[in-house]
Amino acid sequence: MKKEIEEFLYKNTTAINESDITNYQLFALKRRNILVSFMITVIICGIGIGLCFVEAYVGTAIIIAGIVGGVILFPYLSKEQIRRQNSVLFDGGKYVNIFEFYKEEIKVINVDENRGEDLYQTFSYNQIYKIDDFVEFLFIYVSKNQSFLMLKTGMNKGTISDLLEFLKSKDIKIEDKTSLGTLKKK
Repeated sequence: MKKEIEEFLYKNTTAINESDITNYQLFALKRRNILVSFMITVIICGIGIGLCFVEAYVGTAIIIAGIVGGVILFPYLSKEQIRRQNSVLFDGGKYVNIFEFYKEEIKVINVDENRGEDLYQTFSYNQIYKIDDFVEFLFIYVSKNQSFLMLKTGMNKGTISDLLEFLKSKDIKIEDKTSLGTLKKK
């Protein structure tokens, strides 16, 4: 007897390019980058202030290096690292994922015209680490270090508010990050 094919409850198609992915990632990491920049600046400037009592020129140079490194250099290098990583990962192509939400699992289908076949992964809801809810998109984390980007505007079946309520009913931790504002495109 054939197993009856289950109909998905919610569906979302997310299609974006490499530079958009980079912008979304940088936006999501904005708080972390600001905090790390601040810490680098404070630590290096603190060392410079301490050295000012021994040798004023060396201390002043380290303070300047701390400010330049923490405020300018670290944010720039962080952005460039993410851009380079995404250029290798996506190679200038489109990133298309279809999210199908069933009663007991999520199916994420990666569509690639060049590959000839679509690849997919399924995750039970208890495998979802957390979801970060931003104004325009969701990051669905399947581990601390792996997430899927889902645009809220890509809903094909159901609404985003109904989907979020459904996911909450599955005891998935949803962090509200909508207060961070919206993404400003260049």
